[in-house]
Amino acid sequence: MTVNYVRWLRSYVGHQRLLQLAASAFIRDEHGHALLGRRNDVMLWAPPSGVVELGETPAQTLVREVLEETGLEVRVERLIGLYTGPDFEWTYPNGDQAQIVTAFFDCTVLNGTLTPDYTEFGDLRYFAPHTLPAVMPRYVRMLDDAFAGRDGVFD
Repeated sequence: MTVNYVRWLRSYVGHQRLLQLAASAFIRDEHGHALLGRRNDVMLWAPPSGVVELGETPAQTLVREVLEETGLEVRVERLIGLYTGPDFEWTYPNGDQAQIVTAFFDCTVLNGTLTPDYTEFGDLRYFAPHTLPAVMPRYVRMLDDAFAGRDGVFD
């Protein structure tokens, strides 16, 4: 049986802020538009992403999360950047607090049919850089860097 690391840690620290390592995907269609999902918890849009579990690399996390959330199989191509800071402080609906450190990766779709999971994302769509919807604040800078072709970003 695998221990849920965050649940185990929360049993000791409660809702106190923790560092969480996450991975997010920059996935584009043939027109260069980015895939975003409307999150059911905050009704804002965000790239597919998830928290790295014990024993996983950020790239493995991303492949797993993208498949779960979107139905797409992806290959991780390159690291765009590593992001954290005040915009990455987050309080979950249950009161748990986190300081998120996100590895943002450029990905290529290999296979699958775009289908929201309806748990985390209620809708999935591709957006051009100049027509982005209301995006979660922590993803604004990340998407700007990705659309500009930057990589090796750290902040």
